[in-house]
Amino acid sequence: MDGAQTLNGLQVSRTRTRLLVSRMFGIAFLFFLAFGASYWSSTPLFDQVLFLTGVVLTVTGFCGRLWCLSYIAGRKKKVLVAEGPYSLCRHPLYFFSFVGGIGLGLCTETLSAALLFALAFALYYPQAIRGEETFLSDNFAGYEEYRKRVPLFFPRWSNFVEGDGLVSVCAFRREIVAAGGFLLLIGVFEMVEMLHRTDILPTLFLVP
Repeated sequence: MDGAQTLNGLQVSRTRTRLLVSRMFGIAFLFFLAFGASYWSSTPLFDQVLFLTGVVLTVTGFCGRLWCLSYIAGRKKKVLVAEGPYSLCRHPLYFFSFVGGIGLGLCTETLSAALLFALAFALYYPQAIRGEETFLSDNFAGYEEYRKRVPLFFPRWSNFVEGDGLVSVCAFRREIVAAGGFLLLIGVFEMVEMLHRTDILPTLFLVP
């Protein structure tokens, strides 16, 4: 097995691990959502602040991911994209996913869900980012210069370069559907809250 095949195998393994971790986290999250209620429901003003902040962050994450995808859908690992959101930081898809995930956590009107997401993100995604950094460094001659001037994760807005997106329409459409799950989950959270309030779903514990 040559180096390229080994790298391919590692990437496939990492993708499968990421999917497995994501699914396990999702199942645990759904359990707490189905049988737990917000501790803050007794303070309506605070729980509404949590929800509205969550909506803003979720929509920001959704729109940010679409912005990234308008530059990279169908081009990932084929070309080095250094314009648009990729001029602000080297991994804007992960950044906007983080923002959207924190937002979704807050949409449950709890702080715990947002903190759990941040913890899961911190445990797994640095490894995924390091893997991508290695791949890009090994395959694109201009990556080292790009890495020196563009921050890793948090955007540096003074770096912004507009550029033009040129992507696969089919890949972009698929990604829009996937990213749309961000917004659909807000409705799911509200429906589950209504089921708790009407006692259709039992409330076994409170989540701060």
